[in-house]
Amino acid sequence: MARPDRDAIWALPTAAAVLLWPALWNGYPIVFADTGTYLSQAIHRYLGWDRPPFYSLFMLPLHATVSTWPVVAVQALLTVCTLRLVCRTLLPDFGTRWLPIAVLPLAIGTWLPFLVCQLMPDVLTPLLVLILCAGLPHWRWAALAAFAVAAQQSSLLLSAAILPFCGAPWRRLCVPLVVAALALLAVNRIGHGRLAISPFGNVFLLARVIYDGPGMDTLRRDCPAAGWRLCGFLDRFPATSDEFLWRPDSPIVLAGGHKAVSADADAIVSAALRAEPGRELAAVLRNGWEQLTRFESGDGLEAWPVEVTPWIERDFPPAEAARYAAGRQARGLLALPAGLADLHRFLALAGIVGCLGLLPLALKRRHRAAAFLLTTLLALPVSAIVTGALSTPHDRYQSRIAWLPPFIATLSAVALFRRPP
Repeated sequence: MARPDRDAIWALPTAAAVLLWPALWNGYPIVFADTGTYLSQAIHRYLGWDRPPFYSLFMLPLHATVSTWPVVAVQALLTVCTLRLVCRTLLPDFGTRWLPIAVLPLAIGTWLPFLVCQLMPDVLTPLLVLILCAGLPHWRWAALAAFAVAAQQSSLLLSAAILPFCGAPWRRLCVPLVVAALALLAVNRIGHGRLAISPFGNVFLLARVIYDGPGMDTLRRDCPAAGWRLCGFLDRFPATSDEFLWRPDSPIVLAGGHKAVSADADAIVSAALRAEPGRELAAVLRNGWEQLTRFESGDGLEAWPVEVTPWIERDFPPAEAARYAAGRQARGLLALPAGLADLHRFLALAGIVGCLGLLPLALKRRHRAAAFLLTTLLALPVSAIVTGALSTPHDRYQSRIAWLPPFIATLSAVALFRRPP
């Protein structure tokens, strides 16, 4: 037992450093449009309408308004610790000294290192899947799972769907979900006066239903008699739901903002579903399928001068703002190296094929790998349906879990075909 502990002293930081190459290459941790909100919520002590505060609170003691590098460093350590947990679950004699070598193919052949290096909670979604499959062997893993769920509300639906297939007692696996749900309910009751998991999340569903067609038909049919706030702006709807949600001159902003429109959202959505349930179901399936097939690496690497830069300049020292501004991303020069996107796609598809091929053998042998293989395969369409039904399909939603199939397929093949020691 002493050897693995001694190895962990150097192997875990080394493996974590391997995953940090995108941030080192960029010259700064990678940001996304939502990074500004996540940074500012905890710093300025406000509760955003669209993002839970838990990831913001996680980041605050790490960056301390000095530098964001500790955030991605800790995300890298959490990731390699989770990978080691999975390796030891499927290969009980796995030595920690081999972890940097095991991580290297993931660092080159998948989108995982970019997730690790991004100031976003996206990396927590695939880690949550792995932790649940590993069965929460210690309360620390249950706490991490609860944090992962609370940090992104869509993870609550994803984890609830895969829970029965994880191969561990469901009562134990339910604990972090219940804790996360209670935390979300409590913070929204205190901050927004609403006892809800996502008090204004119906705005995202409203946007999706409108741009699927039934919601727009409902608005045109019932306005202006219904008195909904959007009725006065039917001739100003933009082309996409993203523009509807985020453009500063969109109808939702002109109608009073997201919180104001949220008060009408349930009525509009309900009326649309009653009028055209079949059409909306078809749209959900169509959006889910589109999302399932969209997992190209590289989404979100553009510069975010409006959404992120002002917060970095306002809340961090001039030296940190200068380092951010000098990074490739802030200068509009960050792009996935040539060929890597193709490699990522190929390995993701090969991993799916591998999981499908190995699953019957694992089930026949009643091997622990069966739960990992089945849950990984199930997580792909479930995640696609959840994100596709609530938002416009984007590559980044599916690419954050697309690295799971090659990782689990490779590990399961070793576990299933190696000779007993």
